[in-house]
Amino acid sequence: MDPVLTLVNRSNQRGGRMLSVIDLLEADTLTRFQACWLLARIERGASWLVGGRPGGAGKTTIMSALLAMLPAGERVRLADHGTGWERSRPGDCVVAYEIGRGTYQGYIWGCDLARMAELGAQGCRIVTNLHADTLDEAREQIVAANRIPETRFQAFDLFLPIEIHGGFLNTRRIVPHIRYAENGVWQTIARGEHTLDPRHEAIGAFLDGCRQRGLVAVGGVRDAWLGWLTANPRPE
Repeated sequence: MDPVLTLVNRSNQRGGRMLSVIDLLEADTLTRFQACWLLARIERGASWLVGGRPGGAGKTTIMSALLAMLPAGERVRLADHGTGWERSRPGDCVVAYEIGRGTYQGYIWGCDLARMAELGAQGCRIVTNLHADTLDEAREQIVAANRIPETRFQAFDLFLPIEIHGGFLNTRRIVPHIRYAENGVWQTIARGEHTLDPRHEAIGAFLDGCRQRGLVAVGGVRDAWLGWLTANPRPE
C-alpha cells in the first residue's frame, strides 16, 4: 500500500473510515478557499500542526486528511521507535500522531519533540497535532514546556485550530482561521472568502470535480490528486 495511506489509516483511533479533504469540505470544516490555500502550501512543502483542546475535536482527522494530499514520492516516517525517523533528510516527511507525554505509538515529547522541530528547521516536513485551542497554547507546550526555541516552533509553518459548535446531535467542527509563520512572524488568514490566484483556482476546480463525481474516500481522493498533480505540475 502507499506508505502515506498506511500512516493515515494507522492513525485511526475511533473506527470507521478516515475522512478526506472532500469530507471536510462537505462538512464545512474547511471552506473551499481554506482547502485550496492549504493544498497549495502543502504542494510547496509546508508543515502543519492541528490544535484542539478537547478529545474528539477532530485533530487527527484534519491532520490525516491533509497528510493524504502529500505529493508522490515523498518519503514519510512515523516518529516512533525503530522507524529511523531521527535520520530523516530534507524533503522527507516526519509524522507524529500527537504531541503529548503518553507512551502511545507515535506520541512525541521532550528530546524527541526537539529533534522533530530541528528536522523541520533543516528542511523536513513535520506534521502532528496537540491539545491546544490557540497558537499561544501550542507555544506554551512546545516552547515553554519543552524548551524549544521559537525559531524551531515556527518550523511547523501552519497552525490550524478547531472550534466545535452545536450540541450532541448536530456537532459542527470548523477551522476558524489559519495561522502561518512568514519571515519570523505568525500571520493570520481568515476563514472567509479571499481572492484566489491561478494555482488556487486550478486546485479549486480539482476539488469541485471530486465533489461532482461523488469522490470522497481518502484513497480515491489521493489517487485523483496524484494524477492531477502529474497532469498539472506546479509552475516554477
